[in-house]
Amino acid sequence: MSVSIDVIIPSYRLSPATLLPILKLQRPAGASVKFYLVADNPAVKPDSTILALIDNQTIFLLINEQNIGASATRNRGIEAGEADWILFLDDDISVPNNLLVTYTDAIQQWPNEAGFIGVVLMPPEPTMFAKAVSANGAMGIFTVAQQKPDFAWGATANIMVSRKVVGKVRFSDAYPKTGGGEEVEFFLRVRELNNYKNYKSLPGAQVTHPWWGGGKTDLLRFYRYGKGNSYLAQRNKKYRWYDFLNTPETLLIAIIALVCTLHQRLHLAVFFFIVATIIIEYIVNIVRVHRSTKKFAPVLSVYVMLLRNVYETGILLGNISRGRLQGFGERFNYEGGTTQHYFRTNRFKIIKLLLYAIALFLIYQLVYTSA
Repeated sequence: MSVSIDVIIPSYRLSPATLLPILKLQRPAGASVKFYLVADNPAVKPDSTILALIDNQTIFLLINEQNIGASATRNRGIEAGEADWILFLDDDISVPNNLLVTYTDAIQQWPNEAGFIGVVLMPPEPTMFAKAVSANGAMGIFTVAQQKPDFAWGATANIMVSRKVVGKVRFSDAYPKTGGGEEVEFFLRVRELNNYKNYKSLPGAQVTHPWWGGGKTDLLRFYRYGKGNSYLAQRNKKYRWYDFLNTPETLLIAIIALVCTLHQRLHLAVFFFIVATIIIEYIVNIVRVHRSTKKFAPVLSVYVMLLRNVYETGILLGNISRGRLQGFGERFNYEGGTTQHYFRTNRFKIIKLLLYAIALFLIYQLVYTSA
């Protein structure tokens, strides 16, 4: 069976250190492979080592006339090619030389699949912040192919999809240029065209992604992810559901109440409630981290708490910035389920609700019965 693959690599800096090994990947015998390196930086000056590989037959370099963002850049790569299969790779990953062989073998064995989800490994965590990212499960989608036989979507750092199934679906430009949410929507919509059949996991197709900035603290990145993901429930209502308010939503309402109750006894109660909410959030994250690491890690728990709440604040403010008050309590099913389940509970929510009840009782005793 003949196999044709378009490898699409969006890039900004065109770093030779990571791109050259990708462009020089072993070509599977009998397969037609073309690389589309799409630079989203009109001012970029490609290194001579990269230019030497551009033959406009198997390796193409497309430079956007202006910065158009992650979605439009990937779309340009899709439109430029015509192969039966599309492989999305990030421009900063380390790749094994036989990556294309692994994907080609999968195509030949399972030609009717909509796509294959590869694995994106991360090096050992170099910092406490990186440890928090791992403990929080923020990058769990990177290794979902090692955890599940199939899944509803995958990270564009390493995933293959059938052009036939993709059809006219493209990455939406409704999302921020910096990314966040667009890849989830793209793969879910392609999946819908395939009768909601998940993409097959391919744990043997492994790449390694570096820690951003060497693992230094970068909460803004996760805020941007949250802001981008705030569009998902709005644009894909079939995966939307409502739940108990999270901590940023609770705090925002409490802060508004604090301002509205100035010079009233209730003002003090609201203030204590805000303090209690932050303490409760920290306690729950200590439990969460202990479950993940089997260790009591108070400092790590602070980072995990910040990560989770910065991300959720991004979603909250993203909705508010668009006037979407219905975004309060709104959640998105990232597993691709469309059955509506409201107010789900788990051990962490139960712990939090019990602590809230205790806190409210203590606040009442402190503010009202002792007055």
